[in-house]
Amino acid sequence: MNTNANFKVDPRLASLLGENYRSTELAIKELIDNAYDADAAHVWVELPRPLSDDPIVIRDDGTGMTEAEVRNEYLKIASSRASRKGDRTRLKNRLVKGRKGIGKFAGLMVASLMDLRTYTRGRETQLRIWRDELIRARHDLEQIDLPLTARTLDTDTSGTEIILSGINQNFTFPNGDRLKRLLVLEYGRMDDFKIYVDGELVDIENIPGDAFEQHIPLDNGEAAMLRFTISNGKQTLKQSGIALRVGGKIVGSPQYFGLEENEDFPPRLLRRVYGEVAADSLEADVTADWGSVIDNSKVLHELREKVRPVLEAAFRSVFDREMHEARSRLKRRINGNMERLPAHRKVYAQRFLDKVLHKFYGESETRIFTVVSLLLDAFNQDDHWVLMQQLGGANGASEADLTEVFSRFGMLDVALIAQQSSQRLAILQDLEKLILDPASELTQIRRVMASNLWLLGPGYPLVSTSQELEQVIDMYTGHKFTNGHAKEAPTLLLLQDFSKRFLLLDFKTPDHMLDLQDRRRAKAFQEDLQVYLPGRKIDVLIIGGALGANLVHQRTHTDLRFLSYKGLISDARVQLNWLLSSLQERREAEPTV
Repeated sequence: MNTNANFKVDPRLASLLGENYRSTELAIKELIDNAYDADAAHVWVELPRPLSDDPIVIRDDGTGMTEAEVRNEYLKIASSRASRKGDRTRLKNRLVKGRKGIGKFAGLMVASLMDLRTYTRGRETQLRIWRDELIRARHDLEQIDLPLTARTLDTDTSGTEIILSGINQNFTFPNGDRLKRLLVLEYGRMDDFKIYVDGELVDIENIPGDAFEQHIPLDNGEAAMLRFTISNGKQTLKQSGIALRVGGKIVGSPQYFGLEENEDFPPRLLRRVYGEVAADSLEADVTADWGSVIDNSKVLHELREKVRPVLEAAFRSVFDREMHEARSRLKRRINGNMERLPAHRKVYAQRFLDKVLHKFYGESETRIFTVVSLLLDAFNQDDHWVLMQQLGGANGASEADLTEVFSRFGMLDVALIAQQSSQRLAILQDLEKLILDPASELTQIRRVMASNLWLLGPGYPLVSTSQELEQVIDMYTGHKFTNGHAKEAPTLLLLQDFSKRFLLLDFKTPDHMLDLQDRRRAKAFQEDLQVYLPGRKIDVLIIGGALGANLVHQRTHTDLRFLSYKGLISDARVQLNWLLSSLQERREAEPTV
C-alpha cells in the first residue's frame, strides 16, 4: 500500500539556523541587512556595556510589517523576500540582500530572547521568541505557540525594533569598533542609508589604518574635500578605491586615479584604500542617470591631476614604511646567511631581496622567507652566483642568451636538489632515533616535524604554519580542554598550503596503537575547528605507533589519514634514495658541454 510521508521540523532548527554566523557582529549585521531590505533610511544600534545585562537594540525607520506579514511571511522559514516580492525593494528600488529567508534567526545566535516590535499603517505588532523554549520543545516547530500581540497606535510611524536580551555568555560581547568596520565596507558610501552604532555614524574613519584628509582648491574658486584611509594589515577591501561624491550622492564606481598604472605600488596595496572625494563643482557634468561624470569635464580633469599626487604621496609613505619594517624583520631571520656572503655579492643580494619583497608584497612572511632562503643559497653557490648576475642584467639579452642561462640554471638547480637530498638522508637516522626514543616528549616531536616537513613526503615542504595558525590551535585547545582536562589536550600542528587548504597533524606517542577512537577524536577536531576556520577544508593526518587492524582500510581516506612514525621514516628514506638515483641517471644522460 502506498502512503505519503512528511517532513517533521525539529524546533532546534531555529537555533541551528542562528549558528550560521561566525561572530556576534556578523549576526547583528544580518539584522541590519533586513532593515536595508525594508527600505529604511536610518538604523540605530545600541550595544550593551561589557559584562552588563543590557540588551542589544536594533531600530530602523523602514516600512515595518503588518500582523499578517509577521504571521505569514516573517515566520515562514526559508522563505526569502526576493522570492515573494522580487529582487528589488518597492520604495527605493534596492537590490534585496536577503536570499535564504533565515536571517531573522540571527538574533538567536546572540541572545536567548528576541523581541520583535514592528510598526506600520497605524498598528504595532509584537512577537517574542525564546531560544531555550525552541530547543526544549519536543513537537513539530509548526506547533509551537509564539506570543504575538497587535494594537492600534495614535501615530502613523513605520519601522521595526528588535531587542535581544540574555546575551549569550559563551561568546565575547559584540564590539562596536569591529561592527562599524564590518558595516562601513558595505554601507559606508550609500547616500540613503545611514547607520548609527551607539550614537556614532558609521563612516570612513571606522576603518583602521592610516587616515588622510586634504582640502583641494579648484580653479573655479570652489574646493573639493578628499578623505581616505589605507587600511592596516594584508587584507584587501572588496569596495576599495576613491569614490566621487557630488551633491551628497556617489557617482560611478570607486577608482584609483591612475595609480593602478604605477608599477611602484603593488595592486594589493591599492586595494587597501577606501575613501571619497566630495566635489559639488562636478554637478553640472554628471550624466543624467548619475552613473558617471562626462569624460571631457574640465573640473574632472583638474580634480584627477590634483588628487593623484596626494594619493601617491600617501601610498609612498605607507609603502616605504611597510617595506622598511619587512626588511628589518626579514634581515633578523636571514642575518647569518647574509653575513656569510662576500661583500661584492651583498649588493646584488640586497637588490634581489627588494625585488622579492615587492613581488610578494602582502604575502605571508613564511612564504617570503622561504623564497629568500632559496635565493641566498643560490648566492652562496659560485655557479649560481654567476647566473644570478647574468639574470640580473639580462634585460637586453637575446632570446638565445636567455635560453642558455636558464638551461644552465636548471642543471645547477638539479645539483642543489641532489646535495639537499644527500644531506637529508644523512640526518634521517638521527631524526629516527629522536622521534622513536621513548624519552622524547610529544612537544619535541612536534617541533622536529614542524621544521622538517619534507619527512611527510615531496609535496609537504610547500606547506607551512604561521603565528596566526598557532593562535588558532592555542585558542581551540585552551577553550576545549579546561577545568581539569588540560592533560587530555592533544598535540596538534596546523598547516596551510599555497592553495589555502589546511592540514592538521595530530601527534600520538610512538608506542600508541592507533584505533577507531583516534579516528573519532580526529573527526571531532575537524568539526570543532570549523568554528575558527569556517567553510574551509581541513585534512587530518594522525601520526602514532602501529595501525590497528580495524584501521588498515582507512589509509586511503581522502581527508583523514593514519601514519606510523616508522612508516613515515621508511617512506622518506625510500623517496630520498629514489630521488638521488633518478638525479644521478639524469646527470649521466646529459651531454657534457
